[in-house]
Amino acid sequence: MGQKVVGCTEAMDMIRDGDVVGIGGGPLHAAPMALVRALVRAGRRHLTLVLTPRSGIAPDLLLGSGCARIIEFAQVTLDEYGMPPHFRRLAQAGAIECREHT
Repeated sequence: MGQKVVGCTEAMDMIRDGDVVGIGGGPLHAAPMALVRALVRAGRRHLTLVLTPRSGIAPDLLLGSGCARIIEFAQVTLDEYGMPPHFRRLAQAGAIECREHT
């Protein structure tokens, strides 16, 4: 079994358009923002995001930049700041597929 922890560069070599990507962290903290930035800069598209039970800023940036089209979640929130704006706009417009698991 090889190394399971890799940096952003190595991760970007493994993530292709249309892949399923798990995003951890909290709504406003501990999210893998370096990886999110790398995905946006690389122009990845049609990703399916599988989120930890509560997530917010990371998936919102991926949705807003057009990287993701499907999102699986229990709760997408920015806590006291409300619902993430890109998530809300795209979900209300029916522009993304939302798979809620509550």
